[in-house]
Amino acid sequence: MKKISKYAIFYYDKQDDILINYLEDYLNANAEKIFNFFDNNLPRRKVKIHIIPTKKEYDNIVRLRRNTNEIPKWEIGCATSTDEIMYVSLYDYKNTSHSYDKNNFNKALEDYKKNIVHEFVHFVTYLFCEKNQLNYPIKHLSEGIAQYLSKQKDDIELCFNYSLDDILNSNSNYNGWLLLTKYIIENYSHDYFIKLFSNNDYALKETSRLYLEAKEYYSNLQINNNINNFKEKN
Repeated sequence: MKKISKYAIFYYDKQDDILINYLEDYLNANAEKIFNFFDNNLPRRKVKIHIIPTKKEYDNIVRLRRNTNEIPKWEIGCATSTDEIMYVSLYDYKNTSHSYDKNNFNKALEDYKKNIVHEFVHFVTYLFCEKNQLNYPIKHLSEGIAQYLSKQKDDIELCFNYSLDDILNSNSNYNGWLLLTKYIIENYSHDYFIKLFSNNDYALKETSRLYLEAKEYYSNLQINNNINNFKEKN
């Protein structure tokens, strides 16, 4: 099946008919903020969103595209430079590492909508790089901003127990990437973040300093929270 909305063209099976309505509404509510974060004048191209019925089918598609057999068990979606997002249907999460209890469907649906927006941020990043003839940003910033703008892990514990190597070289240090990005945006400026995002050499040069600052910042936050909690209890 196919549905064309303001920001996306959805491709899906009948089982996901109702799910698509949720995704369309959520994307419509968030897309402009994401475009404008990067550049008010970015082209508003529609992204193609393929909701893949099963994890098994998703893995087969990705294997062919990447020419690899190594698809992580936890991977359930991706964005490509060809204006596409592929995501496993929420109804096959039982066959993924993201399986959820049926009683928690509403929470799973909320997370699912945020996951799609996460991939949409990657899509907009491709548009930003294409317009400005840039290389794709380094991973800790591209994944950090995708989580930050999609409001994933809003309840994340502000505990920055990661090494610099974790930040720069890990393949799946999503919490660390989010916390570093959150620190940069909320303690510097939007323009500074875009400058980092647009220049990988500059970003790598700045990362060591920013990492140390973030480590001290979150450590102080934790100390202050512990002091306040102690005062409240006594």
